[in-house]
Amino acid sequence: MILTKLSRNVLNIQFSRYLSTSGIQSAELKVGIVGMGHVGTAVANNLLRKGFEVSAINDIIPDLCKGYPDSIKVVKTPAEVAQLSDVIVSGLPKPPHVKQVFEGPDGLLAGLGQGKIWIDHSTTDHEQNKVFTEKLTDKGAGLLECPITGGLEALKKGQMAVWVAGNKDDYLKVRNILEASYSTVQYTGGLGTAMIPKVLSNMLCGLQVIAMAEAMLIAKKSGLDLVEFWHSIRMSAGNSFLWETCGPNVFRGEYHDSFPIDLMCKDNQLGYEMARNAQVPLELFGLMQQIYNRALYSLGPDVGCYAPPKLYELEQKESLQAPGFENWSYTVENVDGALHVRHQNINLPNKSSK
Repeated sequence: MILTKLSRNVLNIQFSRYLSTSGIQSAELKVGIVGMGHVGTAVANNLLRKGFEVSAINDIIPDLCKGYPDSIKVVKTPAEVAQLSDVIVSGLPKPPHVKQVFEGPDGLLAGLGQGKIWIDHSTTDHEQNKVFTEKLTDKGAGLLECPITGGLEALKKGQMAVWVAGNKDDYLKVRNILEASYSTVQYTGGLGTAMIPKVLSNMLCGLQVIAMAEAMLIAKKSGLDLVEFWHSIRMSAGNSFLWETCGPNVFRGEYHDSFPIDLMCKDNQLGYEMARNAQVPLELFGLMQQIYNRALYSLGPDVGCYAPPKLYELEQKESLQAPGFENWSYTVENVDGALHVRHQNINLPNKSSK
């Protein structure tokens, strides 16, 4: 029987759906990782801790692939990772990096084949993802757009949240793999829908970072103890996930250095493009974007994404650092679908006695 290209594609999709419902478990799938930075490293450790098989890893910096069990193959190209794996996970800085990993004789596309699924945690251009998906469909493979939120410390503990967009059958096939690293997994629908809450969430965080800097400077210059003021807001209606986690970062003088401001400004620009396409004015978000750009130009691309408070500190000649947070860390709990912060290694206010 001679099959047309269309009929082959239909059979490929049907076969992929069969795999997702035929009793094959996620734990039996071989998982490869491209990009062993903060995200790739945390995902690899989470998968190994939960008993999944990590088949191969790759990074442009070979030293980042050291220290893993001998059973994990360190390979030279993304194509080799794809060839050795059923599921490929990536987390890369910007859209051009994702494109570079995908294309060419050494790229993911060259190694992806029937039934394989690519999970991309990068915050990237969803229009670019649509182009990738068209090429993957011809090979019977799939792409899941999976941006993440919640902070690096939460990801290390498997407590972060992830949005998932793409073919739902592909999502169901790899859901257990995602649950190894994320306490909250939300399927948002077709390709492109996961990037919208991810980018807008980051932009909302940007607004709160700037507001926090202004509030803290007002409080300190008015004579309040910074740490007491931070706790005062924690007990109020003004509290937020950002207030709980950004405050200690600033007290430590770190400014969330695991996520550079260069990437935050990239996300802001993605949000600007979304707003332009939707024909929605960006008044508050636009002001936030310009303040972040000013921090980027003044402090450099490698300073952490909580850098606006540092910019304000320099301009006001007033420090927002505070003692008592040298060993601070946090965990995240999923309470009714929302992320709640639990602090560790700091002095918390005493509970009122009965």
